[in-house]
Amino acid sequence: MGGKALRDAPPAEIHISNQGLSTAQYNSLQTVMDQQKVSSFFTSDLQALRDITTSLAWVDQVSISRDWQRGIVVTALPKQAVANFGTERLVDAKGSVFVPADSSDLTQERFATLQGEMAQAPVIMQQMQQVNDWYAPLDMQVEDIILSPRMTWLIRFDNGLRVIVDNENTAQKLLNLSQLLGNQLSGRRDEMQSVDLRYKNGFTIAWDMSAPPVDEPK
Repeated sequence: MGGKALRDAPPAEIHISNQGLSTAQYNSLQTVMDQQKVSSFFTSDLQALRDITTSLAWVDQVSISRDWQRGIVVTALPKQAVANFGTERLVDAKGSVFVPADSSDLTQERFATLQGEMAQAPVIMQQMQQVNDWYAPLDMQVEDIILSPRMTWLIRFDNGLRVIVDNENTAQKLLNLSQLLGNQLSGRRDEMQSVDLRYKNGFTIAWDMSAPPVDEPK
């Protein structure tokens, strides 16, 4: 086929695979592809189409290929959310923050909520996963975790307990608390409202109003 024949060939059809996509994700991808000016089957710039597809926030991976029957085939793999990030975004297991194709996917109750600077999302995600591993034997899971601009962590567990810890020896302090809650403090876990770990040699506990206020010795 000569150069002129290639230039005169009709635009290629773009076929979007709906495998693994929700209706909102499929429609989002279709809208973007409908806006693209595509040349012929042989001359279309597949890399340009790939770049456009991966620019969609919810797309994790994409494959674009030529198929004799269907034309140019676009197959997208969506990011899999594992937590809320604030109220307007989701985050996947790698700490990648994104806006979903369907806004109804936001603030899902089954997800924990992460808050902080978006650039810190991978760090917050890693911290949540680590804390969940340490506290799983206590049947406790993180419900909300916040990293403040001053690098202070605020964690709320699904049993209502709140923990605040600074950025100095953070991991060791959280691990030590999990061990204490499983041993010396196991009988009083239900009476505890919050724990402040921002001390070098100890911590303080805020008890339920029905229990006497007690500070752990430093």
